[in-house]
Amino acid sequence: MDFGLMKGPIKNFIDSFDHAYSLWSKEEKEFKEFIRNQSERWVEMPVSPSAEMYSLMFFFVIDKIISQTVFNNGEQQVKLHSVRVHETATGYAESFPEDLNYWDFDLNDIIFSDKVVSEWKDPQMYEKLKRGELFINPKVELKYR
Repeated sequence: MDFGLMKGPIKNFIDSFDHAYSLWSKEEKEFKEFIRNQSERWVEMPVSPSAEMYSLMFFFVIDKIISQTVFNNGEQQVKLHSVRVHETATGYAESFPEDLNYWDFDLNDIIFSDKVVSEWKDPQMYEKLKRGELFINPKVELKYR
């Protein structure tokens, strides 16, 4: 597929974590309130923030986005192969489709701060994803065949 078309919901989702505090939903209530009061950019997640869990969560959400995307440029059977999250230049965690068998959460378990949501190209993007609405990729003129 034309990777320029990934600049919509997939980019918005991934960029949500850039310079944002990742809160584990099982943290103490007082700690979560403290972070929310100190930072405008935070994401509450149903898993402990680690490379392993980020790769699994990113796979889960990006796979949902792809499955709800209408492709208009001749793409055939677009499927997510894997997601790799690096901790260091050589250390990383990677998730594959079969790893979703260990995922016991849904989209409602990931919560974004108002500041993060306001920075998305479409602030309703995640709500649309949760409702199962389709994302329509634009038709692009291919320069080469």
